[in-house]
Amino acid sequence: MLLCILQEAFTRMQSVKALAKAVGKEMAESLKGQEEQLQLALTKAQRDNNTVYLERVPPFADVPPIQPALLVKSVPPSNLDASTENLFSGLIPDSSAKALSKYTDSVDGVSRELLNKLADATDAARLALKQAELPDLLEALDGSSTASVPDSLLRDIEEVNSIGGTQHLREILQEMGELRRHVDGDLSKCQQSLDEEASADAQARSTYGDEWRVPQSATLAKHLWEKLHSYRSTMAQAGESDAKVIQRLNDNEAAFAALTPDAAASQLPRLQAPLLSTGPADPAVVVANLRRNMEALNQLSNERAGLEEALKDLKAKDNILPKLMSAGSSNTDALFDRELKKYEGIRADVARNVQRNSELLAAITRDAQMFKAVFEVAAWRAACESAATGIKNTLKTYKEVLDHLSEGLRFYMSLQEAVKQHQQQCSDYAYTRALQRDDLKQDIDSRRRQNREAKASQQLSYMSINSNQPAGPSYPPHPMQTPHVAPAPPGPQAPAYMSYGAPPAAAAQQGGYGQYGGQQPAQQQWQQPPPYGQAPQQSYPPYGQPQVPQPYHGNYGGPPPGGQPAAPNPYSGYNPPQGQQQQQQPGYYQQASAPPPSHHSHW
Repeated sequence: MLLCILQEAFTRMQSVKALAKAVGKEMAESLKGQEEQLQLALTKAQRDNNTVYLERVPPFADVPPIQPALLVKSVPPSNLDASTENLFSGLIPDSSAKALSKYTDSVDGVSRELLNKLADATDAARLALKQAELPDLLEALDGSSTASVPDSLLRDIEEVNSIGGTQHLREILQEMGELRRHVDGDLSKCQQSLDEEASADAQARSTYGDEWRVPQSATLAKHLWEKLHSYRSTMAQAGESDAKVIQRLNDNEAAFAALTPDAAASQLPRLQAPLLSTGPADPAVVVANLRRNMEALNQLSNERAGLEEALKDLKAKDNILPKLMSAGSSNTDALFDRELKKYEGIRADVARNVQRNSELLAAITRDAQMFKAVFEVAAWRAACESAATGIKNTLKTYKEVLDHLSEGLRFYMSLQEAVKQHQQQCSDYAYTRALQRDDLKQDIDSRRRQNREAKASQQLSYMSINSNQPAGPSYPPHPMQTPHVAPAPPGPQAPAYMSYGAPPAAAAQQGGYGQYGGQQPAQQQWQQPPPYGQAPQQSYPPYGQPQVPQPYHGNYGGPPPGGQPAAPNPYSGYNPPQGQQQQQQPGYYQQASAPPPSHHSHW
């Protein structure tokens, strides 16, 4: 049903939109937001119905009208009868509010006045006691005070104790040791990287000999080694300085532990009564009067704290509003006077306390002066100042050791950063050299492999050439030249069957080996070749005479000139394979008796 209603609403919106366009552009624009909302709701409803509900959408005319529904029921409240109650009893009239504000100001003035008097009395007592050096002098007389320690020395000792004293020095020393171990480890890593690289370079240089043409590690890493040795020397000097500071700390550790206010006071002279009193006052009486007045002053101080609390409670409980509401606005002054009289009792107590405080301070000041005169406090102060020289020297030594250790700590921190950078440089150097070394090894190995392959190819070529030549003197190729087959000369070429012992007739007519063999004598007889697989029997002339090769005569196996019978052909009936015929090259037999090649000849 919702989808049907939305469809009808959208249809009507289109009608309204058309009318709005006819009226004006601004009215059409004002409907744009409502149209978008309606379009969004209609699209969502259609998607839900198509995917979830799958219900038929009825025509809008068939949809029943929406009936009102009762969502809540009204219940009349009870106890609304206010005839016996004053609903406006809490409302304060304006005149009463003004009167209450005036009374509150008066009460605040009284309270402020009394609190200020109490505070002034407390400040006066604190200042007077400080000027009289009390109760420090009485505590020094009892031996339980640090009054004997000079003020400046006492502040320095308290500062030393605030940072930890001897424990603080030990902690700094421990941090220095940790940093030193880290620096030593980093330097060892630097040296290890350089040593490994130098060892690898030496091994490669020993393996490849003169082919290893890169600079030596000792040359390239010279600056790295120099910096490493410099750091080692610096570490050695720092170690000597550390040993001196540590020795000084160990020697004065007991004195440093005594740098506390109580320990310092125990090393100074105590305040004592003179053995023979030369003044009119008895030292014991002076001390008794002073202690009694100090106790009374302490009681007055506690009483002032109680008076402050009583004044605050009285002010908090002072509620004059009901009386103002009942009395009206005509007699407020008289009411205020009556209500303010409740503060008169505490006012009198404050005045009495302040007066008593002033009297006690005057008596304490007088007794303190007499105490200083009887006990010779000035001379005792001078004696304490002289006796504190040792403590001052110990404190000075402590500060010197602290400065040295702090400087050492800063030194090792900066050195660690520098060594870290040097370690990175050594690692980068070793890594780069390793890459260069690997590349050079591959290059040298590749060249060696190519040389071996070239030599093997040269040997195979030479062996293949000599394996196809007849027995006789042979000449190896030039050592720096790869043997190859000479090109065929112009003119008639030797056919392939010459490889199997059948020379053509043209060769016989030219004599011997054709144009490469030269003219041979006609009376040389053709000899029968040896069986297949055996080397031909050849006779050599005496030493010093040239060897004359025997020519071939006509067709192989035919009768030679002169009517001599032809020798049987051992290769008759043998047909070599086609591949072997193609591999055989002409001119090998002719080259067998040719002179040795020169550097410019062709094979």
